[in-house]
Amino acid sequence: MANNNVQETLKKYFYSGVGLAAHTAEVVQKSVNELVKKGKVSETDGKKIVADAIKKVEARRPEIEAKYNEAVHKFVKLSAAEVGKLQKRVEQLEKQLTVKKAGVAKPAAKPVAKPVAKKKVAAKKKVVKKAAPATPSAPTA
Repeated sequence: MANNNVQETLKKYFYSGVGLAAHTAEVVQKSVNELVKKGKVSETDGKKIVADAIKKVEARRPEIEAKYNEAVHKFVKLSAAEVGKLQKRVEQLEKQLTVKKAGVAKPAAKPVAKPVAKKKVAAKKKVVKKAAPATPSAPTA
């Protein structure tokens, strides 16, 4: 779309240039006609002046058309190259997106370690043998 828009704009400029050339030829024709009426230029000289002006304008037409066509071709060529680069970049990004989506949709199954409750080890109680209380011994007879 942008390609078409620029091409149309270039055409308008080209046709404006052609229109300007045609307008210039008309202005020269009118000016020469006035000079002929005033008697400052003969009719044959006037016709020659107008013919020369038109001839010069027409001689430049192929040059102007060539410049126009060159500009259009450069634009189209450059645009096609840019479009190609953009298409490649879009493809790369789509691949990256596909890979990322696949990673999100199927997350890697990591084993989840359940917290292990630490066993309390009962401390061994030292059994202390208590000595029997010393009792007075009875005299033995």
